[in-house]
Amino acid sequence: MTSLVRLVCVVSGVALLAGHAASQDVVARQNPAAPEGPPRRGSNGQPVARMTIGTNWSTEEFTRTVELGARATFELSNWAGNVRITGIEGNTVRINAVKKVQQPKGDAARALLQNIMIRVTERGGGVEVITEQPGGRTPFIMVDYDISLPIATSVTLTNAGSIRVSNLKGELSAEAYNGNISLNSVARVRQAKAYVGSLFISGAEGDEINADTLGGTLQLRNVRARNIEVRTVSGPLLATDVDCERCSLKTVSGDLELNGPLRRNARYSLISNSGNIRLVTDGVVGFDVEAITGAMVRSDFPTKAGAAPSAQTRGNIWRASYGDGSAILSLRTFTGNISLLRPASGAR
Repeated sequence: MTSLVRLVCVVSGVALLAGHAASQDVVARQNPAAPEGPPRRGSNGQPVARMTIGTNWSTEEFTRTVELGARATFELSNWAGNVRITGIEGNTVRINAVKKVQQPKGDAARALLQNIMIRVTERGGGVEVITEQPGGRTPFIMVDYDISLPIATSVTLTNAGSIRVSNLKGELSAEAYNGNISLNSVARVRQAKAYVGSLFISGAEGDEINADTLGGTLQLRNVRARNIEVRTVSGPLLATDVDCERCSLKTVSGDLELNGPLRRNARYSLISNSGNIRLVTDGVVGFDVEAITGAMVRSDFPTKAGAAPSAQTRGNIWRASYGDGSAILSLRTFTGNISLLRPASGAR
């Protein structure tokens, strides 16, 4: 995607989604009449789109089924709406979408819905889906996607709305410009970015996890990877039961917490510019720690003092070793406190 196209996607997506929250209660209260009888099918065997007129919103369904080729890639670019991806067995991609326009009048709504184009292209063994909106001034428009595809597919998603992905073993790249990202049971998160929203990754394992958020919470739970690198600009970062060889957790203006057992011989870098850092672990694996802060350091562990602070380094530096010292901890915050704690009694 070129820089110009990406910029247009960001600007239009944020503008469209700005009115989304105010519309949610309207959508929830509507009770559109369902069409009667089974869906009609065209000459190619695919279901023909059907339209529903509601009190304030009109919708049209879109369904397409395609076979995935040997390249096993899937790309989706959507400018407003919610996207859900689910990995399944087999070799079939099933695309279900709902076009939505904030226009209750039948003829006007029908014209708008017909002008929202969902282009499905099979190219080189992969599948590409692009949402194209009508030109000119239009009421609020969005498209929600619910897609199931082969579990080993490599997936690339760009959406000005929320993204949910589950049960995927192929490589994943996901960008949400105005919404949350939730990834569950995924293997290879090459990149996950939530520009205006939170990011949650659970049950993930693979070689590498790479994730960013600009304005929300970033949370990892039950994640296993050789390398983990996650960052948030203005929000808290919480990592629970994380197993890695190298972990890099960074937040600019939020608290940071790593909670769970340490791996022997692993390296952990926890950095916060203006927040507190908490490491909560059971103490089964020993560690060497270097903690740098302009505030206070607290430790529940009986440690052996290490080298004296360096005269060239600003702030308070605390170097110490606990147990066999096999895990390496680097903890840094400019204005926050640093705490190395044992779990509370009864806590998991």
